[in-house]
Amino acid sequence: MHFDHLPPSHTKYLTDILSIIKDGIATEKERFKKSDRENLKNQQLSDRFNQIGTKNEKNWIGVSKENENDNSTNREDIYFYLDDDNRTRIFFAEGKRLPKAGSNSEEEYVVGMSSTGKPSGGIQRFKLGLHGEPETMTDYAIIGYIEKDSFSSWQIKINNKLKSEYPADSTLTETPTKESDYISLHNYLSNSKKFKLHHFWIDWECNLNSVW
Repeated sequence: MHFDHLPPSHTKYLTDILSIIKDGIATEKERFKKSDRENLKNQQLSDRFNQIGTKNEKNWIGVSKENENDNSTNREDIYFYLDDDNRTRIFFAEGKRLPKAGSNSEEEYVVGMSSTGKPSGGIQRFKLGLHGEPETMTDYAIIGYIEKDSFSSWQIKINNKLKSEYPADSTLTETPTKESDYISLHNYLSNSKKFKLHHFWIDWECNLNSVW
């Protein structure tokens, strides 16, 4: 999906968006159940994000679940948009369970393959341009639902996978400003541009870490 009407200054909304995600997770995570399906968790979060974003007096930002791309079956889990005639999409977020349902691996957070043979990895889809907009967007988010083990153990697993699959990309590092848990830098595979992923993780199992 190409957004020809998207102004170069759309990044001015990034601080507000990251704050919406951070505040929404802090408010909503206590209502989650570990057994909830990923789609249900995404829905709960998008509803809370929308409540927060549409009350922003400086920059009204709407949030909804599942953006459907033009001429494609690919869908981002959560999207953020402006209150204009085009409902301009300005940010996308993906939700991923750790571990993948029925497994004990980092599969689908970095790379994966669906039952129909399509790429299903969160980072992988952004790199391929199947999610997001490689021509205009430089930032996205992945929300990790940590259902087993600790933040640190998943950081190691995911970083090892990144080193193996995408050695030219950076690994997940903690954010000094605490706007998210981790950040990572990646190359689009369709052009020479780079993008940044903001990783927000929610931990039920050990409750040893907060989301900021």
